[in-house]
Amino acid sequence: LSLTLAPIPAHGQAWLPEKGTWSVSFDFTDVLNKKHYNALGTEVDVGHTDIQIFSVGGSYSLSDRVQLSASLPVVRSRHRGPGGGGHSTEIDNGQWHDSVTDLQFTLHYQVADGPIGFAPYIGIVIPTNNYVSFGHAAPGRRLDEYWVGFYVARSLNDWIPRTYVQLRGNYAFVEKVQDISHDRSNAGLEIGYFINESLSARAIITRQWTHGGINVPVPLTSPLFPDHDRLAAEELTNVGAGLSWNLNDRVSFYGLYLQSIDGSNAHKVDHRFSFGVNYGAGGH
Repeated sequence: LSLTLAPIPAHGQAWLPEKGTWSVSFDFTDVLNKKHYNALGTEVDVGHTDIQIFSVGGSYSLSDRVQLSASLPVVRSRHRGPGGGGHSTEIDNGQWHDSVTDLQFTLHYQVADGPIGFAPYIGIVIPTNNYVSFGHAAPGRRLDEYWVGFYVARSLNDWIPRTYVQLRGNYAFVEKVQDISHDRSNAGLEIGYFINESLSARAIITRQWTHGGINVPVPLTSPLFPDHDRLAAEELTNVGAGLSWNLNDRVSFYGLYLQSIDGSNAHKVDHRFSFGVNYGAGGH
């Protein structure tokens, strides 16, 4: 779920900005899930889920090598159609429900900033309230997470002018539920091209693996049923593309489209559209 909902920042996270640089971003994401993937990867229709995420984020460079960032989403969600699977809860009553969900902090460190950029990071995800975590339209899992990850990127300008490739890896230590471990790994590959000084395009593929967890669905009589949404051993592959436009040195706009191509124990993302604006200043 984190991979599906979390805002995806503009490219270049392997190269951090100068000391004193700060930025604020506002992001809107619209997600439609028409089907689920079961444990075998088969698509199952148990109603449609609409999700809208309004997110605000910010970052500040403490030095030329250290950057602190934070983000907070407000999630609107609804489920349409038959509930199925015992999800006869208020969150799935067909109405829109709003919730502030999880506050995220990350601390990045620049190890290498030449033609090859390398920036590992650590992060923490903290639920802000006791929001609903059971149901097709649940806005999140309401679990603490601790992240260890990295961005590594390489300029391909020597071979393909104005092109770069970037890889992100992330391991999340997720709070156990009913004493069951369900940590998660995420990876993302991005290839970008600068059309001109202001406009760039990128293609993205992302993958999520769950280490532990459970297969879904589970019987309604199982003691795991009340927590099966939180414990699902989600595997998911998404592909997409996006554009970024720098209006000037301070303001940039970006858009991104993603959809799922395979998975198991997860919602299938039929479409995800993200639009955002970033304002930044400072630096040397």
